[in-house]
This record gives sequence, C-alpha cells and structure tokens, in this order.
Amino acid sequence: MRKRNWSRALLALGVTLLAACQVVEPTRPDTQSVVRALDTVVRGQGFFPERMTAATGTDVTSYATVTLLEPDTNRAIASGLTNAQGTFTLAPGGTFSPALNSYYYLQVTKRIGGAVTGDNQLSLLTVLKWTSTGWASITNAVGGAGSIVLNPTTTAVALIDREDAATAYADVIGKVSGASFDVAAAFTTHTVPELTTRVAAIIAQLQQNVDPLGDRLPASGIMAPDDAGDVTMHHDYQMTKGGVTSTFVWIPVFNAYQLIDPTTSGYPASPVGVWVKTKPTTGTEDVHWARETFGGFYVAKYEASRADAVQGAAGTGAGATVGSATTLKVQVRCVPWGSVTWDAAAAACLAYDAHAHLMRDEEWTALAVWSMINGLTVYGNNNAGKDQNDAAVTFIVDPNQAGRALTGTGTKAGWTGATNFTTHTGTTAGVYDLNGNLWEWNETIGAVQTSGNFAVNGVDTGLKTAMGYITALSTDSRLRRYGLPGTTGAITAAFGGDYYWLATAASIKMYRGGSWYQGGDAGVWCTDIDDARTVTKAHLGFRPVLSFR
Repeated sequence: MRKRNWSRALLALGVTLLAACQVVEPTRPDTQSVVRALDTVVRGQGFFPERMTAATGTDVTSYATVTLLEPDTNRAIASGLTNAQGTFTLAPGGTFSPALNSYYYLQVTKRIGGAVTGDNQLSLLTVLKWTSTGWASITNAVGGAGSIVLNPTTTAVALIDREDAATAYADVIGKVSGASFDVAAAFTTHTVPELTTRVAAIIAQLQQNVDPLGDRLPASGIMAPDDAGDVTMHHDYQMTKGGVTSTFVWIPVFNAYQLIDPTTSGYPASPVGVWVKTKPTTGTEDVHWARETFGGFYVAKYEASRADAVQGAAGTGAGATVGSATTLKVQVRCVPWGSVTWDAAAAACLAYDAHAHLMRDEEWTALAVWSMINGLTVYGNNNAGKDQNDAAVTFIVDPNQAGRALTGTGTKAGWTGATNFTTHTGTTAGVYDLNGNLWEWNETIGAVQTSGNFAVNGVDTGLKTAMGYITALSTDSRLRRYGLPGTTGAITAAFGGDYYWLATAASIKMYRGGSWYQGGDAGVWCTDIDDARTVTKAHLGFRPVLSFR
C-alpha cells in the first residue's frame, strides 16, 4: 500500500468470533448484521487508521491475531489468525460457556513490518458482554443486535475503563455510536472532551507504529495441542525432530506491576523500574505504576546445541544454512552452540518448527520479571565454571572451551529435591543458564548506528541510555516490556549488579545474560548492544522459543 496524505483513511479488517462448538465457513461480516437471540456467534469489524509509513497490502490486511480474553487475568480463551482477506473463524473450546452478564475483552492485533521475524504489532480493543439475547459491546448496547466494532474509539473507551477502578465494565457498554462508530458518550467521570483527546492520541500512536496497548501481542496462554500439563504452572514440554528430543519450559501467563514512581506506589526503598507481584494499592495506573502481562509461550530449557552435539563435542553440522528441523536441539549436558551469527541463529530457530523463533527480548524479560517478583537470585556460570557471587555453585566444564559449561549442569551442595537456583524459578522446572555461560542473541531490540537509540524491531524509539551498571529499568510504555535500562551508574542490588554495554559503530542486535567470564556484571538484566549481527564469538549463542498463538 502506498503512503497516504490523509490521516483518517480507514482499513477494514473483518472479524468473526464463534463461542459455539459448531464451526462455520468464514465470511466477511455485515456491519449491519443482527445476531439471533441466544446465538453465540459474534460478528464485527476492526478499523485501523492509515499508517504514516509505507506498507504492502499483505502487511495491512493479513495475519492479524484475534484473541478473546478474560479481563481480570488476561488469560486467552481462544486465539486465531485472519486469512489473507482479513477474515477468520475463531471457535473457543466446547467447554466454553459464557455466564450471563459476564464480560470479556476482544483484541485484534496486527503484526507489521514485513520482516520474517520480529515484527511490531498494533492492537485494537473492545469490551464484550454476554446477555440473555446475545453479545453486547461498546458499540452495541443490546445483546444480539447491532454491530460489534473495534477501532480507536472503542480502544480508548476500553483502556480508560481498564485504567479507572471506579469505572465498571457495564459503564462502557453501548457508549460508542455513529455511522462510523466514532462518537463516544460520556460515562462515569469521563467527559466527551477527555474521550476525544484519548482517541486522537491512540490514532497518532497507531499511525506511528506504536501499539496503544503497549506494543505487544496479548499473552495467549495457549499450549501445544499435545501438552497435557497445567496451564497455570511451569512444566516441561518435549518436541522430537528427526528422532532427537528437545525440552522446552511452558511459561504460564502472569501479571506484574512496574514501579514508575516507587514512593507514591508504596515502595519508597525500591529503584525506578522494579517489578512487583502485587498490584500497588496507592498511586495511579500508568502514572505511578504500570501493569503488564507476560507468558503464554515455551522457552528452550537449555541453551541451544547443534543436533549432533554431545558432552565432549560441539557437533559438526553445517549449521542453520541447512534449513532443516534437525539443525538444533535443546538437551542437558551438551556443548552449547556458540560462534553463531544473529541471522544464523534466527534461521536455525525458524527451521526447527513452524511455531519456533529466536527468543525475543520481551520473552527473556518475562523470565527476568518472574524471578524478580518472586524474590529469586539466579546464579550462573559467570566465572569460568562457577558463580562469581557464590563459588560453591559449580558447573560441568565444556572440554572444548575453557570456562564454558555444558548446558544445565549448575548445582550446589545442599540443594535438594527440585531446588536449583541456576534457573529462573529456583527449581528444576525452570529455564537454565540465563546468567552467564553464553551470551544469547535476542530478536527484538537493537540500537541505531551513530545515535545509539534503542530500536524496537528496527524502529528508532528516540530513547537511549548510557553504558554502565543498571540503576533503573525503562518505564517508557514503548520499552518496559523489553527489560531495558532506564539509567546507569553505581552497582544496584535490585538489578543484581548487572551491566549494560553499548557501542554505536555497528550496533544492530542485542544479546543478554553475560558469559562465563563476565563475573558479577552478568545476570538476567545484563544487556549488550555493541556488536553487529554478523559477529561470531565462542561465548555467544542462543535459544529458541515456541509459540502456539
């Protein structure tokens, strides 16, 4: 699609949601459709404002993620993708039966950018209510009648409702009307001028490729079809390719709260950017603290190895250029795959499985946040086979490279049962080696050459942080999910004494965690953007992630 000169051109995206067991053929929705009484089919449309950057037709019409969410937990009831024409059929499981007068979020998320990996995303939101006559929403007050629409106006109303504890879901039903569904009525204490201003801000964000919901996909909570584990608990999941079994860890969906103003939020001793487990009882959301939802994916339990790697050898496979699912594996007590470029690591992950990709910065951050909100210290091989801060934590040394350890071998005398503090959960159910051993390429974040500004999927944010020990995490709405440093200075215990490196000559992609010789500078918050994506180092590797959204 060519760049437009007008600002309010609309792109229609068809939306069809089924809450029944019967699957029907997807069709383009009729915006004037009337849903039969007691019919659980929801039909509607999403309208994105024209973007201010060039995009192909495929960018803006295809592959939108549509998710039905429980509003209190952000757990996905069902999720699906649009087809090439922008329509889809989403059928929640047969056990789904909405309670009378219950409320849900319906979210449409469009990935943008055109790259094979690491696209940005833009989202719209509305509130649904199940009534005795069918679905009602922000754009149709009577259940089963009228049109369910997602656009910047419904998104503004839904976000204000979510941010204001004094506003109930019932207060926003039917509050948007008009031929283009762009007329918002006042509700509770929120005036029409306030709503108009918020809508304009959301349109501006979308046009600048900034997601008003936090530049993120909704945490899906959708496990692999053959995973019988508990969706609310960390647990192992195994996948076999070419007769080789790899182990991944399910990361359950969870909420966490970042302190923007710790004192006002009730945590005067905490530095800015710290994450906590419990919603603050003082302060205002998105002013003094912010809520984010993480999880809903599988992380490689160990750093990636070549498929033919063993305890005594790194393997001799041709690498990611093979383009084969048998290129890599994820197993304990193997030589990890180092000396790999960012592009080769990304290609190896994509080749492994249709649901696989190189670990993203927001996924790494989810593990770091989990550790932080649960008060855990993650130990690692950051001092040639042991931990700098506790030399009793030791690892099985890799015979091929001095200082490097075999995957997942950290232990300490006295750790019994499932205890293991070299994982992000402090147990054997967690993900190993996030602190030290190999630096790990991540997919989402880089830096702009010369300026050093953070780039999210290649988009310059205009924000940057000087190199040094991390003293605060960024609380900017565009960056908080990515675990980026906000300020640097003296060693800060809350962030483990972790360090942030930056060089601007050829900075493209970020790697995280530190290596076997970083010492106390390594850790789950440790970040580095000072190498081009083409660099290879024995202490630089990666790990894949599986997502079934």
